[in-house]
Amino acid sequence: MDLEDFNYFFDEKLVAKYPLKNRDESKLLAVDIKKFKIEHRKFYDIIDYINPGDVIAVNSSYVKKARIFGKRKTGGKVEIFVLDFPNKITFPLKLKCLIKTHKKIKENELIIISPINNKINNKKNTANSSNNPNTLKYTGLEENSNNNNDNADNNDNEIFITALNCFGKGEWEIIIQNENDYNFIFDNCSAVPLPPYIKRQTDKNDEVYYQTIYANKDSGFSVAAPTAGLHFTEKLINKIKDKGGIFTDISLNIGLGTFEPVRERNITNHNMHEERYKISKETANTINNAIKNGNKIIATGTSSVRCLESSTDIDGTVHSENDAITSLYIYPGYKFRITKNLITNFHQPKSSLFIMISALIGLDKMKILYEEAINNDYKFFSYGDAMFLYNID
Repeated sequence: MDLEDFNYFFDEKLVAKYPLKNRDESKLLAVDIKKFKIEHRKFYDIIDYINPGDVIAVNSSYVKKARIFGKRKTGGKVEIFVLDFPNKITFPLKLKCLIKTHKKIKENELIIISPINNKINNKKNTANSSNNPNTLKYTGLEENSNNNNDNADNNDNEIFITALNCFGKGEWEIIIQNENDYNFIFDNCSAVPLPPYIKRQTDKNDEVYYQTIYANKDSGFSVAAPTAGLHFTEKLINKIKDKGGIFTDISLNIGLGTFEPVRERNITNHNMHEERYKISKETANTINNAIKNGNKIIATGTSSVRCLESSTDIDGTVHSENDAITSLYIYPGYKFRITKNLITNFHQPKSSLFIMISALIGLDKMKILYEEAINNDYKFFSYGDAMFLYNID
């Protein structure tokens, strides 16, 4: 299969750079795949497609502020992007990361970690490309990796991270020595890892809106949001529960690989990244009982698909998992074991996520739906609008 088959063209103005004030007011492209019936709705209308006993599986992994700012003893700026967090945090803590500097870091070099200097920018923010009056428009928060202490290396109370080992291509193993340092770093010296296509500075409000309302630190840590779940509000969830819908948590810790484009011309040669996931016995039982009773299982997001498909037998039985690893790569020809209904956002061309949904509903239908969304000014990617794909063969 040729990678170019999974390409499409769109205007950059369709990329949502900011979230909506009201999460559940995003557009919803609802599609009965078997009948190929298309409806244009709002996300809060998702309740109309949910019956009593239907299960909505959501990824409750918590988005960690994975971008850490610091400097070398020479004063050069350093940015650390943590790639993976273990489900159980113990100290000293070793983490895989990418390190960005102007000059090459040395192994075992100490990096001075600096609080972000948040300055309110009172100038009119012109970065927002949306004309939607419900779109939040923020003043920018400048990310300054200098902590205004020119003699930081003489301060005995300075926080350090050690760049232990280099694995090549900018990938490192770092070490954080103790819990106090860990808490200080991630409370004061780090930022939300917005996707690169948003092309703006991280804003303080991203800490709220680039997080699902049901995110749970005990579930695990992600470095990217499970974006399909960003549309849910507490009010909408309560309405669905009152109707008899059942919400259940699963967890897959989304890594930076979710933004990596597929580069192999033959997509079957692509090496899929690994991600941690877990499913509780209670959740497995809830899903299996719903299937036995003929109810729908609605996966919320591609991360939920990857988690569920990785833990489901050929006969469709879901098993509990604790701190498991998956490198499942779903492309056309894959036989889905449980995914028949899916809430998802619109994904980048040539991405593993676009390829996954093409495998689920067929590439021809996928292209029709994306053309429909483009023609109706749907917003794309992480802060964009949603699709509900249901009644999938």
